[in-house]
Amino acid sequence: MSKDAIRFILHQSSANYRKPETYENKMTYPLPPFSTVIGAIHKACGYTSTHKMDVSIQGRYASMGRRLYRDLNFMNSTFDDRGILVKMTNESMLSTAFVKVAEAKKQGSSFEKSEDIKVIDQALLKEYQKLKVLGREIQQMKNERLKPELERLKAEKKKLSGRKKQLDKRSVEYEAVRREEEEIQDKIRKTEREFSEYEQNAFSIPYSRFRVVTASVKQYEILYDIDLIIHVTSDDRQTMEDIFHNGYNMTALGRSEDFVTIESVDRVTLSTGYEEELSCDCSAYVDITNVRKEKIFTRDRDQRFPAIGTKYAMPKLYAINENGQREFELKNVLYVSRFHAADFTQEDGIYVDYREDGSYYIVNFV
Repeated sequence: MSKDAIRFILHQSSANYRKPETYENKMTYPLPPFSTVIGAIHKACGYTSTHKMDVSIQGRYASMGRRLYRDLNFMNSTFDDRGILVKMTNESMLSTAFVKVAEAKKQGSSFEKSEDIKVIDQALLKEYQKLKVLGREIQQMKNERLKPELERLKAEKKKLSGRKKQLDKRSVEYEAVRREEEEIQDKIRKTEREFSEYEQNAFSIPYSRFRVVTASVKQYEILYDIDLIIHVTSDDRQTMEDIFHNGYNMTALGRSEDFVTIESVDRVTLSTGYEEELSCDCSAYVDITNVRKEKIFTRDRDQRFPAIGTKYAMPKLYAINENGQREFELKNVLYVSRFHAADFTQEDGIYVDYREDGSYYIVNFV
């Protein structure tokens, strides 16, 4: 039996294939996960919807190191005494672009009083300070004028509501009380609306434009000098054509700055149904079922042993759930190095890619 596939041979000088559950130390997978490869292929082909495909990923890297980076986090409240005061370019927070205003030198500083701070933009700092003063004045007005007036109107409405319950709904007096109750409700709405409009007009520059961010030093793992062999297949012929003709459009794997050098993109025909034992010098993600069935194993002299490696629940394709969030299909794989394969068939998803020079790759589609 045979199977058509597209083979990519790639090189990256460095990359981070981030594990999504890591935060303080952004750890990396040893090879790019299926979802990363499939996403890069979709981008290269210009796809805007999901095209089903299976991938086989193997390769090696020379070394791994760690880099430090400065991480900025937006705080839920605009504290006056810590962090970095910034002005957002978009107060809706749909964009994270901002301009630095000032930095607190220590906790207990004050942006409003210009105490123990490093001023970066004096004009914006004055803008912030005026808004702080205005904010206190409006809050005082709320407490001294708006709140008492609303409490008075609501108490009067409650009194009328209690009186109305004691009256016959068909009586003239009931109708008069009901109208008076509606008039008071209208006054409540009008009072709240007028104050809201006043507040909006007073804050011609929205206070929400100013935010506080905190900076912390974190680290992420980096793989160096990476060689990858990726096989891709699909039951859809047009998808295969798109992948082949757009393969060289792939620019990065991992982060946007993790550029790839594409050495070749080739159509290949894979073979299967081998009883003879084959070996692989690379590391690879293999279907854990094939390890349990001893289709993939390790060897020490004349003895076979179960393959040993790291188990991952590897993300592949995703669907959008009812909350608009991505839900990934997870595949159970084992990351193994220098393994052997034998007695496999097409049902195992294991194939052999023979090259013109007589070398070969063991391909395990997942």
